[in-house]
Amino acid sequence: MPDVLTERPRIAGVDSHPHGGQLLAAALKRNGVSTLFTLPGGHILLLLDACGDESIRVIDTRHEGAATLAAEGWALATGEVGAAAVTAGPGFANGLIGLLDAGCWSVPLLMLAGRTGTTRQGRGAVMDIDQRAIAAPGVKWAASCTQPGRIARDATEALQRARSGCPGAVYLDVPWDVMRAEPAPLDVVPDGVPDHVEPPAASPAAIGAAVAALQAAERPIILAGSGAFWSGAGDEIAQLAETASIPVITASAARGVIGDSHPWSLGSLVHGGLTIPNADCVLMLGSAFNANVMYGNAPLFGTEQTIIQVDTAPERIGGNRAPAIGIVGDVRSVVSDMRRAWRKDADSREDWLKQARGYVAASLQFWDQQVDTHDGAVLHPGAVTREIAAFARERFGGDVTFVADGGDALAWALAYFYTEKPGRMLTTTTSLGTLGVGMPFAIAAQAARPEEPVLLFVGDGSFGLTAMEIDTAVRHDLPVIVVVSNNAGWGDVRHEQDQFFGEGRRVASELQPTRYDRLGQALGARGEHVERFDELRPALQRAVDSKRCTVIDVTTDPAVLSELLKMVATVGLM
Repeated sequence: MPDVLTERPRIAGVDSHPHGGQLLAAALKRNGVSTLFTLPGGHILLLLDACGDESIRVIDTRHEGAATLAAEGWALATGEVGAAAVTAGPGFANGLIGLLDAGCWSVPLLMLAGRTGTTRQGRGAVMDIDQRAIAAPGVKWAASCTQPGRIARDATEALQRARSGCPGAVYLDVPWDVMRAEPAPLDVVPDGVPDHVEPPAASPAAIGAAVAALQAAERPIILAGSGAFWSGAGDEIAQLAETASIPVITASAARGVIGDSHPWSLGSLVHGGLTIPNADCVLMLGSAFNANVMYGNAPLFGTEQTIIQVDTAPERIGGNRAPAIGIVGDVRSVVSDMRRAWRKDADSREDWLKQARGYVAASLQFWDQQVDTHDGAVLHPGAVTREIAAFARERFGGDVTFVADGGDALAWALAYFYTEKPGRMLTTTTSLGTLGVGMPFAIAAQAARPEEPVLLFVGDGSFGLTAMEIDTAVRHDLPVIVVVSNNAGWGDVRHEQDQFFGEGRRVASELQPTRYDRLGQALGARGEHVERFDELRPALQRAVDSKRCTVIDVTTDPAVLSELLKMVATVGLM
């Protein structure tokens, strides 16, 4: 039996000092943590109990991986540090997926973990592994707190490191004997960590060079990546676009930093990306040259373009492609400096905007054609996402959060879902490509904005990875609407197998045509089953009106594969 179940701490009384769990909860609260995602275990019970005293909301999931992914979703929805707490050993191991996904995508996330007591480590104790050593390679910062008096200091430092500079995932574990100890006031180490660290300022020479290149360009484009979201640069980017007459594409976490309906917005990379090869100058804001942008190469980028790359982390400048101008600095500050340095009499680029919008319209028409020419007897997944988007636009405008999870299902969501505000498009488009994020992300977004609807579109394969989190949504009264694209299999995997090996050689890619609406009902949610297009909108309306978590199981055509995934398969991103 784990020691934490047999070695009960005495309850702090009037004359007692706060124990480690109370110190940790207080530090979280002081540093702005309002919600903690968790799955309980003995090593963290003192922390969870103390969260109630600090008015920190605790949302318990059905798997530690869902807890850390929900913390990541909280960060993506709010721009704040997401926080999760897991117990030692297997709890820690289960929670690694969210930590690593956030680490790969520079998402500010704090994973707290319990740990075997310091005197029991390395002696074969239950649930004892070297957790910090395992976590460290995948995160920005990792530590193990070995002194009760350092708990507040270490927690504060962890949160500050998560959000400072280029944000990222951090890890902190607290051994059981440290968590239950009650340090005297003189033993408590002051945190000494500043509330805010001013981001680096870009050099005036670099700003001048970038402005000169953009003003000389005839067909410039702004590509705003995740760093634009984390720096809160939306207003500055919009003002620069208006001042300089430069169209803007938003990608990854930056979707919505400029609304898709903004006069100079080209929307997402799926459609707006067609303008990039035709641009003569590209201003990349807060994005590395990774697979999401084809490593800076064809077919997304041309060879004769002037590329300006802005990032707060110098190590992210260049890499797979060298920019003509690299600027190290906070995206919001750099864009603000560029706007102030802009020559007021610069030429308008209305003709270029019109041309760019033509590319976007052609892309949308291409996707529509795939849907409209479908002659299968079963619903096309693109018809489903297009209808979801149309329904949401009519009923909610920009006050809605879309979540998408899957392979081919994700492609159709990216093609049709829209954003008007930051933090309203949460998807699997991380560099790690993690599946199963849908339910955790949706739960986090709904918890962050209870007044706004959250619509999740998820493939049946991906849904199965975290489907039990329907129970979490029900227990915490989070009325997430889940639309499952049910094609009874791992769609893109099946098509890859057909392409590589020929027909009839599919292995491990077929699933049952499970009625996921009934699974939702068994877990306390509402359930709807849709087989015809005319059944979809009424099901969505009933789901919204019910104000309850609803699972809408939609039978979709297993023969459909988006042209986007076909293209991705040919360019060798893996």
